[in-house]
Amino acid sequence: MTTQPHILPEDLEAALGELGEVVDITTEDLMKIINLTLDEAEKRSRTFEGRERAGQIMKSPVITCKPDTPVEEAARLLLEHDIHCLPVVTEGEKLAGIVTESDLMFQFSTVPVSGSIKDLFSRKRAHRTGRLAGEIMVHRVATVHPDDPIQAAVNLILKHGYGRIPVVDHENRLVGIVARKDILHFLK
Repeated sequence: MTTQPHILPEDLEAALGELGEVVDITTEDLMKIINLTLDEAEKRSRTFEGRERAGQIMKSPVITCKPDTPVEEAARLLLEHDIHCLPVVTEGEKLAGIVTESDLMFQFSTVPVSGSIKDLFSRKRAHRTGRLAGEIMVHRVATVHPDDPIQAAVNLILKHGYGRIPVVDHENRLVGIVARKDILHFLK
């Protein structure tokens, strides 16, 4: 069963560009434009299809910390390795959560935790305070598996606005991480 691809304005522009001329819109012309537009949408949807898998572009090993890692140590790891998030793993490298730069910056913020109702609702999520990575980490982490298509990572990054997606095996062990830059390198 084939699904009709979602057509973007860029697909229509690319299809019109292939015509290379201004056209009167007749039924025949419109059908030609529609068919060319569908061809462009299909090309775009196949960018990743059947090609690379998340496991082939992920970075590994991943810099991690444990739930009992002090926030100061987590901040040092981010700075030392020039990374933006720190997966938190338990024994056996099982992914427990993730600590981001924002999570850590909040720990050192002088802005009071309480605020107006408007401030609370405008935040993407409430930051937790604590002294250990396990106390401030995000527990629900979107992940992909090494054998998932790259498109799965792209979809999660775009849907949630993430900069990177952890890659876990079927036992939830952290095996790598896919960042936006890894995907861009694949596309070039």
